[in-house]
Amino acid sequence: MNKEKKIIVKNYLALLFIQGANFILPLIILPYLVRVLGSEKFGLVMIAQSVALFLTIIVDFGFNISATKEVAYLKNDKEKLSQFYWNIVFVKLILIIITFIILLGMTFFINKFKLDPLVYLFSFGLVLGQAIFPTWFFQGIEKMQVITFVTVGAKLFFTLSLFFVVFSPDDYLYVPIFNGLGFVISGLFGFIFSLQYVKFISPKLLQIKDIIKNSSSLFFSNLAVSFYTSSNVIILGFFAGDSIAGIYSSMEKLILAIKSIYTPVYQAIFPNLSTKPNKKVRIFIDKIRIPIGILGAVISTIIFFESKIILNFVFNDPIITSYNIVFQFLGLISLFSSLNMLYVTLYFPSINKYKIRMKILISGGFFNLIVGLVFVQFFTIYGVAFSAVTTEFFILILAMYFYYKKINKKVAY
Repeated sequence: MNKEKKIIVKNYLALLFIQGANFILPLIILPYLVRVLGSEKFGLVMIAQSVALFLTIIVDFGFNISATKEVAYLKNDKEKLSQFYWNIVFVKLILIIITFIILLGMTFFINKFKLDPLVYLFSFGLVLGQAIFPTWFFQGIEKMQVITFVTVGAKLFFTLSLFFVVFSPDDYLYVPIFNGLGFVISGLFGFIFSLQYVKFISPKLLQIKDIIKNSSSLFFSNLAVSFYTSSNVIILGFFAGDSIAGIYSSMEKLILAIKSIYTPVYQAIFPNLSTKPNKKVRIFIDKIRIPIGILGAVISTIIFFESKIILNFVFNDPIITSYNIVFQFLGLISLFSSLNMLYVTLYFPSINKYKIRMKILISGGFFNLIVGLVFVQFFTIYGVAFSAVTTEFFILILAMYFYYKKINKKVAY
């Protein structure tokens, strides 16, 4: 048991370092990009990045959960582990091709994307890099330290490089180029490093079919997640323009950075927790729920009372600061998301209740899409912020409903 705890702590610290970089790097580069590019070009770059994040969900296909769990079971059997590894790699290769074709189609047939296709095509580097980096593999074998050094190193180098290549709004294309290079190079390093743990075995189509079938509910769940994590900036871009999308995105990036505080906790715990009996999983969830909720409430309170100070300190832009009410409202996501992630990211996947997770997230995704599309037409940025926050709350209510009313009646003791 002590050994398990040590592994979890080491993995947590490694992932915390990653999330710390994900938190700090945007604080370093975002204010600079907002000032140099202006809200319009910054908004365009963020819209393209949101599209890339949406495509990343497709390439991932839920393997961040299902493959991680399977690797955790197979890590002591090199033959089976290798077979599974190359099956996943083959699926991801096919999905990379499919998503690039989708992106090409968008730049050819959607008017907004046709205006500046290169910013979207260059942003595909993010998709490619995320796809080839086997995060699911390193999490499964509980070697998160590898992820730490490679990911943080590449992101740090290419993030800081933007200070030397972006000097005016005309340089906006360098942002997706260098951002993509950071992901691609870290992905290549991660992929090459993972090969020492496996040997090459030809992918088996029958097994691949089963893998796709088993991960399909997770895929649709994660796709639904993108409806409320990536779609809001895109919605604003279509209905309110690139400038408003840029203002919203600048605040959303801060909220996502804060939200990422919880991610390393759940990622480090999941591989070990997923091998435990259902009763122990539930006991653990009940134990950490209150501390997680308190942390979320504290962060939300700080954002509410200090929103202007935070925005001034980070961006030093009077236009962004003038929308501090939006930031105050978005701060509630820190509370709602910390708790709903506890259920949909950790609990339900750990006990193999993928379909219930899918129902919750698909419901949340469509809720956000409908509310966002309606409210943006009347309240623009405020309507989208309302949609984002109420969606997180809606997902939390659904997750708690299934946890208390459904799952607890069926969990085997």
